[in-house]
Amino acid sequence: MSNLLHRPVTAVLCTVGLILASCSAVQEPQLVDVNLTPMIGLMLNGDGANFLLEEHSVTNKQFLSFVELNPHWARSKIVRTFADSNYLSHWQDDFEVLPESLNCPVTNVSWFAARAYAAWAGRRLPTKEEWEYVGMASAAAADGREERDYQQFVLDWYSKNTESLPSEICQNVQNYYQVYDMHGLIWELIDDINGPVSSGGSKALFCGNVPASKIDPNDQVKFLRDSLRNSLSASATYPNLGFRCAADEYVADCCAAVPQAAEISSLPDTSIYLLDTKWQDQTGADRSLHDFSNEVVVAAMIFTHCEYACPRIVIDLQEIEKQIPVEQLDKVRWLLISMDSVRDTPDVLQDYAESKNLDTSRWTLLHGDDFAVRGIAAALGVRYKKDSNGNFAHSNIITTLDTEGRIAHQLLGLGAESSPSVAAIKAECAK
Repeated sequence: MSNLLHRPVTAVLCTVGLILASCSAVQEPQLVDVNLTPMIGLMLNGDGANFLLEEHSVTNKQFLSFVELNPHWARSKIVRTFADSNYLSHWQDDFEVLPESLNCPVTNVSWFAARAYAAWAGRRLPTKEEWEYVGMASAAAADGREERDYQQFVLDWYSKNTESLPSEICQNVQNYYQVYDMHGLIWELIDDINGPVSSGGSKALFCGNVPASKIDPNDQVKFLRDSLRNSLSASATYPNLGFRCAADEYVADCCAAVPQAAEISSLPDTSIYLLDTKWQDQTGADRSLHDFSNEVVVAAMIFTHCEYACPRIVIDLQEIEKQIPVEQLDKVRWLLISMDSVRDTPDVLQDYAESKNLDTSRWTLLHGDDFAVRGIAAALGVRYKKDSNGNFAHSNIITTLDTEGRIAHQLLGLGAESSPSVAAIKAECAK
C-alpha cells in the first residue's frame, strides 16, 4: 500500500472581523486572501494514523497575513515570554517584508509563534515522529538512508554553521512524498519542544529511575537534528530556523483574528500568565493561569500515575510549605499541573489531592489539553516524553512565580536543598 494518500490543494479565502488587541472598536469585516500551503496526505509507517503535512515551509508572506490579523504577534508587540529580541528581525517593519523575501521561508520565529500560526490556520506543528518519517525520504525512496550520495548531501548541509537567511521555497526536487525542502533550506521546528535531552546530560529525564533520552549518535543526521532541538528554548529565534504545519484533517473554519484577552494585556512581558490557555481545577471549575495573579505561586508539573518522581516532588513541596511563616501562607498558592491530559481528569486530581492530604484552600491541581500542557511546560522549562503505556519521563522542577507570573526562582531535581526556594517565597510574600 502506498503511504501517499492524496494531495489536496488549499487556498483559503476568509471573511473575518479584524479585532485589534489595543483597540475596543471592531473594524468592518474584510476579505483576506490567506493562501495556506497545500498539504500532502500520509500514513505514518504504512499502518499508523493518517496525517497531513504542508508541502513546503511557511513563508514570510503567509506569516505576514497572520501578523496583520493578529498584531500582538508583530515584532514591536511581541512579549519576551514568547520570543527573544531577534524575532522577525529580518523584516523591514511590523508589517513590511522585502518583496524578494515574500516567498522565502519565514525564519527568526520562535516555537511559541510557530504554534500560534499553526493554531490560527487550523493546523498544528508536526510531531517528531511525523517529521522524521517524512524527512528520511529521498527523491526516489521512502527511506533514503541507504542512499550514500543523498545522506552525504543532508549531512553536509546540517554540518554547515550557516546563519544566512534562506532562499525561496520549492527550488529543489520534491522527495518521495512530493514534499519540498525537508533538508537543505532551513532547520524546522516540531511540536515536541519539551522532548528529552541527550543521555548523560545534566537535564536527562528520569521517572521511575529510567532515562528517557534516545539519541542515537550512530545516525549522524538525526543526531545533529536532535542536538539542535534539545538546545532550543521555546522563545529562541534563529535566521535559519522556521517551520511547516501538519494536521489530522482539513479545517475550513480558520484564519480569523484571535484577539489577546483583555485580562492579560497589562501583564509584564515575561509573565507566563500571558499563555492564554484554558484549564480545569480539581473541582471541575474552568480556570486560566492569570486567575493566580496577586498570589505567590509555587508550581510543579506531575502526573498522578507516577510512582517515583512525582510523589517525591509533592513531598518536597510539602516540606517547603512547612518552612513558610504562618502569616505568609495565605499569600501562597501551591500549584500542581498535570502533564497527563488523558487520565488526570478533575475527579482523578481531586482523589489525588485527598490521598496526599493537600489542603485545597491553598493547593490547586490543574488539568488541561495537550496544547495547554505543552505550552506551560515550555514556559517553565519542563521536558517530558510520553511512553507507549501513557506514562511520562520528565524533568523535575519546582518554580516560584511572583504575583504577576514571572519566574522568581527554580529548584531543580528531587530532594534538592530547599532553602533557596524558601527564601524566594518569603521575599516575594514580603513585597
